[in-house]
Amino acid sequence: MARMREFDPEEAIESAMQVFWRGGYGDTTMEDIVAESGVSRYGLYGTFGNKKDLLVAAMRHYEQKMSDLVLSDLRKPDAGRAEIIGHWAAMRKHAEDPDFCNGCLIVNVAAEVAPHDPDIAAEVRQFDKDRTALFAAAIRNGQKAGEIPADVNPEGAGKMLVALSHGGALMIRAGTKPSELEGAIEAGLYFLRRSE
Repeated sequence: MARMREFDPEEAIESAMQVFWRGGYGDTTMEDIVAESGVSRYGLYGTFGNKKDLLVAAMRHYEQKMSDLVLSDLRKPDAGRAEIIGHWAAMRKHAEDPDFCNGCLIVNVAAEVAPHDPDIAAEVRQFDKDRTALFAAAIRNGQKAGEIPADVNPEGAGKMLVALSHGGALMIRAGTKPSELEGAIEAGLYFLRRSE
């Protein structure tokens, strides 16, 4: 008979996510994750695989949490201009949380690990592609509703919003206050001006 798992995988991956988020990938050891999660190395390896596999699982867990936190309205089929604006309001609120001083886990991994690991780079690109698609769909909906100018390129503007989000997260991690980015966000959202 197989041995019953003695820990909750969701709690374990949440702990691993927190360790990677605080300390980065290179400076995090499996011992750090064992200490944070209370799960043995055997249990972690048996459930998630090696350290890199654990990072990928932590990234996906983080992205799901962020999706629930700041992307739920953008995922609505009829999301448009209001939902794009609402997303940035939700991001501002999230960025003011003291824990956000760690920046964005995906952006941190993109800077630290992706340049040296094609598998991790592919994960990061997929996250970026998914977010770009959400923004692009909302822009197209806004254009159909006459709320966003027709000459805006949905895919290009979607990528720009992802880049703005990533850049802002890096700046906040380096000590910039969220309120100091208001002008940059306003400029980035200028394309949402209403059609005349």
